[in-house]
Amino acid sequence: MTAAEKRIGVGLIGLSAEGGWAATAHVPALRAMAERYAITGLAASSDTAAAAAAAVHGVAFATGDAALLAAHPDVDLVVVAVKVPRHRELVSCAIDAGKSVYCEWPLGRSVTEAGGMADAAGAKGVSAFAGLQARSAPALRYLRDLVADGFVGDLLSTSVIGAGGFPWGGMATARTAYVTDAETGATMLTIPFGHMVDAFGWIVGSFDRLDATLATCHRDVKLTDEDRTVAADAPDHIAVSGTLEGGAVASLHYRGGDWPSGGFRWEMNGADGTLLVEGRSGHLQYGHIRIRGARGSRPLTDLPVPGQYRRVSTDADGYADAVAHAYRAVHDDLTGGGSTAPTFRDAIETHRVLDRIERSAARSLERTS
Repeated sequence: MTAAEKRIGVGLIGLSAEGGWAATAHVPALRAMAERYAITGLAASSDTAAAAAAAVHGVAFATGDAALLAAHPDVDLVVVAVKVPRHRELVSCAIDAGKSVYCEWPLGRSVTEAGGMADAAGAKGVSAFAGLQARSAPALRYLRDLVADGFVGDLLSTSVIGAGGFPWGGMATARTAYVTDAETGATMLTIPFGHMVDAFGWIVGSFDRLDATLATCHRDVKLTDEDRTVAADAPDHIAVSGTLEGGAVASLHYRGGDWPSGGFRWEMNGADGTLLVEGRSGHLQYGHIRIRGARGSRPLTDLPVPGQYRRVSTDADGYADAVAHAYRAVHDDLTGGGSTAPTFRDAIETHRVLDRIERSAARSLERTS
């Protein structure tokens, strides 16, 4: 077996018998590459919960202690797929054990917390990957190449409008209501908008100047599975405008809830052409988009993603697809010494963009108060 074919043992923190993101996306993504990955262990909130998850998902080692999982000799890569407030604690278990780590986005509750995690990983010399899987999705990789190869020429302007979806439209479940609390670090700003703005900057470049407005329009959130409401203070409407480092004018607007005519639209207008990206969901990290383009005065035509961008045999319309392609990039980097998968350092840059947006919005409020 060559280094590039090495099978990496994965320890999953957050895999539940009752479903959730780890079960929906991470497990099928990893098992689609059985020649490259093996799920060798899991950790849950207790030994009992871990044993139940292991029985459902067929995992040999299970524990309620994340440090024991990270220290296990069959675990090479620790995956942290739990709520954001526990990221720092659980990432530290992997770093202390000297294991590579993959942590879901958002990396931390703040840019400061994320920076501390990246510094700790760097000091220990461990490989640290961030779950910014939009960068690995075949359609987004193709879109980036279209822009880089000059399909639109010099970018003049670009605009994004997206719907954050459930549960940021005034309704939530008891299990999901925590994302309407700004203190959790898992909000519409950091999750759907954060994934989008990360891919946006990766494809068209960073903001040079920006002005932002954040608003919480749904302050009383009705729980659909319980007869009560909860108070919300996380933003459910986000508007950002400014100029990019290359000079293009840019605007981004996300709103809570679903939108009947489609959840995502991104226009790029350049000196030589236009690109239009549309999707059902404002969650760009799924990679479920349609790309159309036009050069000069020609009409828009579909631009299907070429086959070479697909590196894993997962369902292109499934939630596991972009995650699987992210894991493929992680495997390439761990076995071949490359640097194609998003890292903690990439995550920090996106945290900084979100921090700029929050500070700009706060200044706007100060000026109007």
